[in-house]
Amino acid sequence: MLSKPSADTSRKWTDYGLITSPYDGSRFIKQYIERFSTVSFFNEYPALLSYFFIVGQMLAPYMRIPIRGGYIDSRVHVYWIQASRTGKSVAYEFISKVMELLGIGREKFSAGSDARLIGTVEPKVVYDDNGKPTKEVEYEVVPGLLNGYKSLLFDEASILLTDSKAYFSDKILYLQQSMAPIGSETNELAKHLTGGSVYTPSGVSLWMTTFPPKDIMSHVLEKGFFQRVFLCQRDVSSETRQTTSEHRLSGAYIPVPDQVWSYESISETMQEIHHEVRDRLFSVAGVTQEEWDELKDSDREDLAIKHAYGLFTVGPSYHAALLNAVDEYYELVQTIQNERLKETAMSFMPNVENYTMIFANIIAATMRSSVITSDHVIMATEIIYDNLHHTILWLEDKQDYKVTKKREADHRAWRAAYNKCAKVVHDRTKKEVVRKSELEQVYSSFNSVSTKTARRRLDLMLEAKIALRITEGRNAFIALEI
Repeated sequence: MLSKPSADTSRKWTDYGLITSPYDGSRFIKQYIERFSTVSFFNEYPALLSYFFIVGQMLAPYMRIPIRGGYIDSRVHVYWIQASRTGKSVAYEFISKVMELLGIGREKFSAGSDARLIGTVEPKVVYDDNGKPTKEVEYEVVPGLLNGYKSLLFDEASILLTDSKAYFSDKILYLQQSMAPIGSETNELAKHLTGGSVYTPSGVSLWMTTFPPKDIMSHVLEKGFFQRVFLCQRDVSSETRQTTSEHRLSGAYIPVPDQVWSYESISETMQEIHHEVRDRLFSVAGVTQEEWDELKDSDREDLAIKHAYGLFTVGPSYHAALLNAVDEYYELVQTIQNERLKETAMSFMPNVENYTMIFANIIAATMRSSVITSDHVIMATEIIYDNLHHTILWLEDKQDYKVTKKREADHRAWRAAYNKCAKVVHDRTKKEVVRKSELEQVYSSFNSVSTKTARRRLDLMLEAKIALRITEGRNAFIALEI
C-alpha cells in the first residue's frame, strides 16, 4: 500500500521505500544522491530524477516495456523549473561527469535553428581524378543534435517557450517527436530540403532546466509539451537560500568525506547494471556484442522489441500495484475544483503512468532483479505521486494568481472609466453614482470594445456585487463598490 505524506508535511527523500529498503541497490542510490548533494545543495529530489535520467538513457538501446500491442522505452525527459542560482546548472555538471565515465554522449543546446536539432543537407563540391573541382555537387546529410543515443541539455529551457523566430518554429514539434518510443514511426523526425531529405531517429534523453517562465500557465494549459516530460517544479524560500549559502561557505577547503562514493565508483556500479541488462538481452536474442555492433539501428530496435518479454518478467502482484497507483493518481486529480485545470491534469496521466512503469523497470535493474515486483512499482509510485501532488498544488496556485491578476486588471479598468464620468450623489441612497449609459460608452472607448461588450462585462460586475445598479425613474445609475 502506498504511504502518503500527511497534509501538513512533505515526505523527505530519505523516507522513500527506494532509499530505506535493505537492498544493495537502495544503498547505492543513497550514495548517488549524497554524492550529487556535494555539488548541488538541497536538491535531493532532482538528484533522484537525475539517477533515473542517466540509467534510463544508459539502458535505452536494450530496454522496451511492452504494453499490449505497443511499447515504450526507458528514457526519462526532465523539465526542472526552479529559481535562478539554486543549483540547476551545477547539477548537470555532476550528471555530465557520470555520463562521461559511462560513455554516454552529451550535447548542449542554447540557441539555433531547426537544422541544428534535426540535421540538414549540405552541398559538397565534386572533384575530378586530378583533384580539380567540377561543376557537379553532391549533397551530404549532416546529423542534428536529436540524432542517435545521447543526452541533450537545455540549460535555459525557457527558450523553448519564448523563441518566436520563424526558422526555429518547429522546435517543439521535433522535441515532442524525439520523445516518442524509440523505433516508432513517430520517433523518426523528417525534414525535406532542396538537396534531399533528412531522417533522424532519436534516442536522446532531454534534461531541461529553467527559472520560472513568465507565462508558464498558458503553455501548460494549451501547448501539450509539458504532458510529455517529467515536469518538476520546486520553490526555494529565502530561508532555504540562506541555509544553502551557509552550507556552501562552511564547506570551503573541506574535502568530500571518504564515505561518500567517488564518480568512478558510482559509474562502475552503473556499468554493472548496464552490462547485466545488456547481456540479458544478448542471451535471449542469441547475439554477441560483435554481432550487435554490426547490426543496423533498425535491426537492433527489432531485437529489443521482440525480446522485451525475455528481458524482464513481472511478479504476481505487479498489475495490482500498477492499478492501485492509477487509483492514487486519479484521486489526486479529482480534488481539483477548476474544470479546465482538471482536464489539463487528466492529460498528464498517460505520461505519469508511463513513468511509473519506467521507474519500476529501472528500480528492478538497480536491484539486479529480472522480475519486476509490486515493491518496485510501489517505490516508483511514491516518487511520482509526490511530484504529481506538488504539480497540482503549483498549477492551482498559478491559476488562482492568474485569475486574481485578471480580476484586479478588470477592476482598474472600470475604476478608470468611472472616474472619467460625471458624478452625482443619488438623493435616496446618498451614494456617488454615474449614469450607466455614460459609463458603458467611456469603458467601451477606453478599452477598444463595443458598447455591447461593455454592457455584458458590466453585468458580470453587477452579478458579483462589485457594482450596484440604482434606478431613478427611467434613468439607470451605477455605483462602484471598489
